[in-house]
Amino acid sequence: MENRVSTASNDNPDAAPDAGMAVSVVADRDEWNVVIVENGVERLQSFVQYDWALSYARGQRLRLGLPALAHASIPAQA
Repeated sequence: MENRVSTASNDNPDAAPDAGMAVSVVADRDEWNVVIVENGVERLQSFVQYDWALSYARGQRLRLGLPALAHASIPAQA
């Protein structure tokens, strides 16, 4: 079961409509995956620790010029 804990897209009104930029943190069994969509191309980076995934996701958001995440707590896993 996929559990997305955070997503963001490019809210920049000057960006091209097909810019396709987003960063998501997704739970996958015993790992946390950071999904980065940049110019319509999706990449995946896996982490064992949620904090590591969240830190990486925040860095990718900064790199892509996406809005920063508010404080996120560790979500309960089903």
